[in-house]
Amino acid sequence: MPKPDISVIIPVYNVERYLKRCTDSVRSQRGPLLEIILVDDGSKDRSGAICDEIAAADSRVRVLHKPNGGLSSARNAGLDIAQGEFISFVDSDDYLEPDTYRDMLHLAQKFGTKLVCAGRYDVDSETGEKVRGLCPEKEALLSGENLVRRIFTWNQVDTAAWDKLFAASLFGTLRFPEGVICEDVPVIYKLCLRSGSAATLPRPVYNYFHRPDSITTASVSEKNFHFAAHAQEILADVTHTAPQLVPEATYLLVRSLAHPMQLCITAGVREQYRAQYDDCKKKLSEQLPFLRTSPLFSKKERQLYTLLALGLYEPAWQVHCFLKKQK
Repeated sequence: MPKPDISVIIPVYNVERYLKRCTDSVRSQRGPLLEIILVDDGSKDRSGAICDEIAAADSRVRVLHKPNGGLSSARNAGLDIAQGEFISFVDSDDYLEPDTYRDMLHLAQKFGTKLVCAGRYDVDSETGEKVRGLCPEKEALLSGENLVRRIFTWNQVDTAAWDKLFAASLFGTLRFPEGVICEDVPVIYKLCLRSGSAATLPRPVYNYFHRPDSITTASVSEKNFHFAAHAQEILADVTHTAPQLVPEATYLLVRSLAHPMQLCITAGVREQYRAQYDDCKKKLSEQLPFLRTSPLFSKKERQLYTLLALGLYEPAWQVHCFLKKQK
């Protein structure tokens, strides 16, 4: 078999309801020669068997069965055996739009770049409604540094791996951190910087399926604080390796500290996570001078994050809830 244009890595864990939809959307892509790597991450349902059935029907599909290690572990296992010139990641409960890889590879070749960034739809699991999510507004060639700026500030670009196409050569020994969520964040910015440049495709190509039992929609847990830990590491790294990105990395840190704090308050579980909450509050308070002066924040963000840093958001939330009950 000739060298694949793209290796598509699909981690699989207990997704028998969604796996065929996902793989059908990949297998039906026109244009580039694909290698489809299904990494069965110790599934307990029929997902592993379905992977084998799909592979038996399509010679482009390779299946790797492994003990459960989490999403990052599965992605890393796929990276270790991928043979394509480019790498793409698809989560097994999500699915692609038609001609995703044709259009993304065309841009990579048109601009001679090693990275292409497109957009996504957010899909409601109950209604099937698709809403346009973060998506570049126009076709363009950006420096890797400017793409990182946009990722750190959510400027029409997501932090995720799955709406992007990467040259395999960018990875080298770089792998996703295991045992945490939001694992894309500390890896994607490094790939962007390594790429030197990136092309943007101004259309959603990825359907991000919001299901109630996914790790991103589960109730509050320790994992909600992982993003903040990643953001702290990123800020420490760019301070030394790319100081021109410090403002955007600091903005990312402020948002990542504020989000779990707000979630703990609105879910009524602040006491349950007091140590983590207090640590985030302390670090957020340290960023008050930046928060007050940086033009990166909207007025609404500045007000919200300041209330959280000063410990005033919780009483304001309690008043809000009280008044709502009186209506």
